[in-house]
Amino acid sequence: MKRAWGQSGWVRRLAWSLPLVMLAGCSWFQRKADVHLPVSGNTVASMRNVDETMVDILETMDIPGASLTVARNGKIIYQRGFGWANREAREAVQPESLFRIASVSKPMTAVAVLKAFEAELPAALDRPVFGPGALLTGSRYAPVKDARVLKITLRDLLQHTNGWDSNVYEPQYDLVQIAEALKRPAPASAADVVEYMLKFRELQREPGTYFSYSNFGYNILGRVLEQKTGLPYDEAMRRLVFDPIGSQSPRIGGDTLAERRPGEVVYSDDPRWAPVPSQTGRGSGPEAYNGFHFAAMDAHGGWVMTSADMVRFADAIDGRSGVPRLLQPATVALMGTKDPKIPNASGGLGWVVDPSGWNHSGALTTGTHSFLERRTDGLTWAVVYNRLPIDPDNTSASLAETLKTTLKGLHAAILRSQGLAP
Repeated sequence: MKRAWGQSGWVRRLAWSLPLVMLAGCSWFQRKADVHLPVSGNTVASMRNVDETMVDILETMDIPGASLTVARNGKIIYQRGFGWANREAREAVQPESLFRIASVSKPMTAVAVLKAFEAELPAALDRPVFGPGALLTGSRYAPVKDARVLKITLRDLLQHTNGWDSNVYEPQYDLVQIAEALKRPAPASAADVVEYMLKFRELQREPGTYFSYSNFGYNILGRVLEQKTGLPYDEAMRRLVFDPIGSQSPRIGGDTLAERRPGEVVYSDDPRWAPVPSQTGRGSGPEAYNGFHFAAMDAHGGWVMTSADMVRFADAIDGRSGVPRLLQPATVALMGTKDPKIPNASGGLGWVVDPSGWNHSGALTTGTHSFLERRTDGLTWAVVYNRLPIDPDNTSASLAETLKTTLKGLHAAILRSQGLAP
């Protein structure tokens, strides 16, 4: 069984989103100090406590490296790299180092979809995704095992109420078996996964009635975006989101160490975890470089970029950074509104929404950990790590400790540095 975690329980591998106020835990880790831990980027005198917190996190949790960017009122005020991009080669993380951002990809996909359909909102949110005249057409999407699929709307995909429960089955990391079922070479493509789910799998719930965090739902959104724009997903994202805000770093990640992008860090799985089979069906090895096929994860967890471009994205949504806004005010309001019909929903369209603003986090077991928060008080920050320590013998407790240490403590240090702490 592959490992991963979601908001509502254990599933295969997936990236999650979680309000900071929920973070708690016990001490499972001991400090493993690296006396030569490098720090890059310009020192900010008022944020020395943030520097110290970041170094402490890496040393305490035995995480090789990280990147942190902070903006205030749309202007980046802090951008630093910590630790090792490649510990073995002694390559330091730089402020512009690239990291896999995991499920922080989801709000980016959500913004692109909302922008593509903006002239048709809010009515487009309630359009069906599958079936005659729906948003996603074509022969491979026509055979449907469960007729309830025809009720799934664009809103359901955006807010994780599509009816498929990832705790029952997570298709995005089952690409060898899916390819075999479709009689195609492994790994299965993103579109293959959608075709397989429609043909062979039933829903666990009625669409639009229950929140269940869904990588697969965002895979479908990527295919909807392709059909709406007539462009491949990554090109649609560049045209709609990244080019307008001047972000040059984003790209879809490579699967293996040999496919690492120029300037990208090396991911260091928690050494306590066993090797996994490759998504190609050939061989096995460390999960970070065998367990993922990023072309099939594009819209839900496929992007690689700098922490600064994560922040630029969040601050460009409503033009807070001074660039032309990505979304109009009415669309931003829709994006940040929780559906009152879904009692267990954690947020709006693509984000976790709480009184302090919007956030999303992500993980790929056990080599990637990311978080992006865009607050109403003018503060935006993003952090990415190249290891997420999880003890396989104490999974829940060690995950809670990791989250508390890497996010909640850092969050408090950033707020204090800006005079925003209670």
